Amino acid sequence: MKWRLSNVSSAEMVGATAVVLSLVFVGVQIRDGNREARAATIQATLSTDLDMSVVFADHASTWDKVLMGEPLASGEEMRRGIVLFNMLITDTENRYLQFRSGYLDAQSWEGRRSILPGLTNLPIYKTWRSTPGAMSHSSDFLELLDGLSGSTSGE
Repeated sequence: MKWRLSNVSSAEMVGATAVVLSLVFVGVQIRDGNREARAATIQATLSTDLDMSVVFADHASTWDKVLMGEPLASGEEMRRGIVLFNMLITDTENRYLQFRSGYLDAQSWEGRRSILPGLTNLPIYKTWRSTPGAMSHSSDFLELLDGLSGSTSGE
């Protein structure tokens, strides 16, 4: 039997058209949902940056020492330095995961990734790496950090 348009009932044509239209509708909804998720990720990233800026400003003397590679004076200051460092690394891992999932644009991730060689070459990195805070990060992210440790920012 040859297939002919005359063999197709109008109900079947309406059904086929409805299926195609519903697939188009679902595709548009998915695209819009992805766009909204990306926008929410960018907004959350900016909000986190602002929140972290306040924390770093509140502990500027410790954070300045961390960034300069200077020794931290006391156990309390060392703990504060490790907590601040872990905060930045945790936010960085979040960006890394969002980028890998497609929700964060390459420019936003590259901006943060570009500072990692400098961070992993700070004296506090080796101290932090042996803490429970470091152990809570994913192995692939820790491998990324460890791979950058010992490299220079120009590499």
